[in-house]
Amino acid sequence: MDYQRNCKGLLITIDEDEQQELRDFDEIQSDQSMFEFFEPLICNSELDWVDPSETGDLTSAPMLGIRGENDTIVERWAFMDYQIKSVLEDLLNEGVVQFVG
Repeated sequence: MDYQRNCKGLLITIDEDEQQELRDFDEIQSDQSMFEFFEPLICNSELDWVDPSETGDLTSAPMLGIRGENDTIVERWAFMDYQIKSVLEDLLNEGVVQFVG
């Protein structure tokens, strides 16, 4: 799994092996599966899960961000299509998912 910032926000990509790993998940619609799948990325990058209340956002969208000093959020991105599809579905079907800033 890899990520890069682009003009739209944060693009996350996975390779074919990771897509195969997703096929083995029992439930790709659940938040728990999403957190589990993203764990290696979160542990090995500057990204972290962000609660919308930390940024004053009024959404339930999954959010990733970068924390600065004193644990403040300096940058954040959200998956705004969360009501109609899941992050893991996009990764499984397309190999990429876009979080917007």
